[in-house]
Amino acid sequence: MSGLLVVTAHPDDESMGAGGLILRHTRAGVQVNLICATRGERGWVGKPPGAREEDLAQIRTSELEAAASALAIDDYELWNYPDGGVDGSDQNEITERIKEHIDRFAPAVVVGWGPDGVYGHPDHIAMGRCTDAAIAATSERTRPALYHLAVDGPLAKAYRAVVGLNGQDGGALPLVVQDHVDVVIELTAEEVQMKLRAIDCHESQLETWRIEIRRHPQLMQQGYGREPYIALSTKSSGLSADGLLSEFA
Repeated sequence: MSGLLVVTAHPDDESMGAGGLILRHTRAGVQVNLICATRGERGWVGKPPGAREEDLAQIRTSELEAAASALAIDDYELWNYPDGGVDGSDQNEITERIKEHIDRFAPAVVVGWGPDGVYGHPDHIAMGRCTDAAIAATSERTRPALYHLAVDGPLAKAYRAVVGLNGQDGGALPLVVQDHVDVVIELTAEEVQMKLRAIDCHESQLETWRIEIRRHPQLMQQGYGREPYIALSTKSSGLSADGLLSEFA
């Protein structure tokens, strides 16, 4: 047991949600695998220029490939569950597929969505529930530590400020703000730039504020540079002297 497995719902979750954590660990030589449940085919926002909505699944497939390379992810699986319909898919099948990957890869840590999905997205919630169930179904002897992505007060404040740069309602996305988190990955300025490169691979999903944020380095550091996590099962939550999860100390 030595690697890190990240379980997500859509292409871009890995970069926008956990890009800093992934980078911190891949740069330290930790093997990172990724599971992504859908191809994000319902996320059409008219980008990139000249693209067609019917091609979005293939566009996002290519974007995930590029982002995985930018994050130095060792291996990833992209499944074909319907975007926006993960919760209506066979939950036992999804759970078993995640468990099979865990049994094969034997990660020391699994990172996934919590029951709030960070902002209530049904796909996030469903994948988080299946991930938790897969972890629970593994033997105690080989059971990996489990962390959930989260939003804390400082991150929520930064997000609302960034979204409000263009006069948008910073409270439009119903973030579920946690009173307590167990681990916060604070990225260096260099790591933020590397995370930004991975995010930029997802051109089809770049909202206006994700472009505007580049003109505000302090806000970019406060937003992209902070990643909170909740520890569900770990022997010693926290970070090592090198800023890695304690399981990799």
